[in-house]
Amino acid sequence: MLEPENYFGNNQKILDKILREFAEATGLPTILVDTRGDELTYGYGFTPFCQLMRNNEKTRQLCQNCDMFGGRRAVQAKQSQPYICHAGLIDFSYPIKLDEQVVGYILCGQAKVDDTSEFQPILNEQTDWHKDPILSAAYANLPTVKPSKIKSGAELLKIIINNYLSNIVNGTFEVDAPAPVPAKIKAKIGPAPADHKQQVAKIDFSITKQHHTKHATQSVKPEIKKALDYINKHLNEVISLDEVAEHVFLSSYYLSKLFKREMQINFVDYVNNKKIDRARILLQDSTWSVDSIAHSLGFSQTSYFSKTFKKAVGASPSQYRKQIQTH
Repeated sequence: MLEPENYFGNNQKILDKILREFAEATGLPTILVDTRGDELTYGYGFTPFCQLMRNNEKTRQLCQNCDMFGGRRAVQAKQSQPYICHAGLIDFSYPIKLDEQVVGYILCGQAKVDDTSEFQPILNEQTDWHKDPILSAAYANLPTVKPSKIKSGAELLKIIINNYLSNIVNGTFEVDAPAPVPAKIKAKIGPAPADHKQQVAKIDFSITKQHHTKHATQSVKPEIKKALDYINKHLNEVISLDEVAEHVFLSSYYLSKLFKREMQINFVDYVNNKKIDRARILLQDSTWSVDSIAHSLGFSQTSYFSKTFKKAVGASPSQYRKQIQTH
C-alpha cells in the first residue's frame, strides 16, 4: 500500500488547489491535517481570528488537538459531526481513507453561529480570549454563518473529494458523510429555496469521461486488482503490458485477454485514460507547462501526449486549459 506521506507528497499540488478553490467558492476555511493534527496544506480562507490562534504556540496546539480529536470522533461515529472548537467556533472534520486506512482529516468550518447549544465542545479546555483586545476585535469581525451553509459546504466538499480525486489517487480515497444539522437549528432555517436543486444541477465538477470499465467497488480477479494498483502507482512512468504481466505473474498474452474481459477496455486504452484523467487535473494549475505534464506522466514526446489527450478529450491540452480558465 502507498504510504500516506508519499501519497500526500505526490498529490500536493492537486490537494492544495482543491482546498483553495473550495474555500474561495464557499467562504468556508479549510485545511488538510494528518492523524496527529499537523497541517499538511496551507490553511485556505483562514480568518484573521484563526490565524492569530494558530500563530500562538499554546493556542496552536489546542487547534491541532481539536483537528485530531474531531477527526477521531468522526471515525468512531462513522460520519462527520459538527463540534465546538476550543475558541468557540463550529468545525467539521472529515476522515480521509486510503485503502481503508485513515491517513488524515479535512477540516472545514471555523464558523461563528448564533446558537451553539446543540453542539458539543471537542475539548474540555477552552481558550478565554475575551480579555485580549486584538482577538476580541478579530472575533467581532467574523461573519455569522447559518448552519445550513456549513452543511451545504460540507456536502459539497464530500462530492468534490469523492468524485474529483477518485480516478487519480493511488488507492481508494474517500471522505465520510457529515452528520445532519441538529433539528433545533434546522427548524429555524426553514425549507431550502425552490430552485435549490436546479442551482446544484448546474454545478459540474466532473473531470473525466465515463469509460466503460467496471465500477471500482465491483469485484475483479486478484491479478487484475494487483495490475490496477501497479498502474495507479506508476502513472508517472512508461507502463508496458510486459512489465505489468511480470508483476502479476501472468503471461502478457493472458493478461491482455483477462484485462479486457474484466475491465471491458483494453490495457493500453485504460492506461492512457488514467494518464489523461490526471493530466486534466494538472492542466488546471497554470504553473505546469504542457511539456512538464507530458513528461511527468511518462510521455517521452509532448506531441504524442497531445495527440492522445485530444483523442480522449476532444481538445488539445492548450485548448482544454483555455476552456477551463474561461469558465
